[in-house]
Amino acid sequence: MIRIFLIIFTTLILNFCNSQKSSDSKANDIDSLSKEVSKGIIYFSFDNGLSWINSSNGLPERITIGLGGIDTSNQFIGVATKDNGVYIYNFENKIWDSIQTDKQIIEGNIGALSIIDNEIFVGTQFKGIFYTTDNGKNWKNLNNGLTNLTIRRFCKFNNVLYVCTNDGFYSFNKISDNWTLEFGQNSLQTNGATLYKGSFYLATNHGIFSQQTDKSWINSSPQFSMHNISSDTNQLYAMSYNELLLSSADGKTWQSLQNGLPKDLYTFNVLQHYDLTFAGQWDGIYRRTNGNNLWELSSKGLPTKFAVTNLKAFNDILVISTSERKMKEVMTKEK
Repeated sequence: MIRIFLIIFTTLILNFCNSQKSSDSKANDIDSLSKEVSKGIIYFSFDNGLSWINSSNGLPERITIGLGGIDTSNQFIGVATKDNGVYIYNFENKIWDSIQTDKQIIEGNIGALSIIDNEIFVGTQFKGIFYTTDNGKNWKNLNNGLTNLTIRRFCKFNNVLYVCTNDGFYSFNKISDNWTLEFGQNSLQTNGATLYKGSFYLATNHGIFSQQTDKSWINSSPQFSMHNISSDTNQLYAMSYNELLLSSADGKTWQSLQNGLPKDLYTFNVLQHYDLTFAGQWDGIYRRTNGNNLWELSSKGLPTKFAVTNLKAFNDILVISTSERKMKEVMTKEK
């Protein structure tokens, strides 16, 4: 009789412990889920990169932002999300407001974004460019003159809109609503462009192409495949797939500017803001002072291993994003 009692008692204890472990496990999963979802995808800095504040309020829990998917104008900060369309930041309420985005645009796989005055331009992977002048109430296709509809990045120089595609670099004529090819070749994947000392420089899968004074183009670095390029008043930065490069004053020769950055990992964007230069890397944001070739990590407030895929400035605010925020694959809301 005593033996039977002990067996029953032991069984009850084991069942209780297993039940408690299961409850604790669920609680831990929920806590982990909450922490994962609470991580931001967009951060603002109000102190020139010293610290970063999660500014993702209003954006969906599952969200993806492509390269070139954030832009700023004189009045707005906007973001193009692949699954949910365009959002504009509401400074009064500190929240992202959704802009109605046509289904066909989302089906085209949204990537790049540009905002000029009250016009919003969206570039897609499969369907070219769309734009709206009334905050998404009406969208129009804008592909006249393009011979390739894979849009990689928008650029704005001297109040003119440019676009990088899989076959070249185009400028937009607002009067005729038409794109003009500035430079291109078959399969010339153009990933970025910058205007440096009056000449255009293009980052492509076949190196850097630079525009000459007679408007002809030369390949100034055929040995590199480039995914982005940028410049400030005195410097030209080229981003290869394993190294950040700095040009000579004439933009013809290059040297490594990787000191302080992770080895063999490429930089997504470089931006000068006031007296500092910032580099978006796979593990956060780096900065350096003018004349100093050593980069220092400046990611206070960011999650660990936050890949800074987009970097923009809006007046005194620095804006960065990573590419994706979602729940862990092993978790569901039901757990």
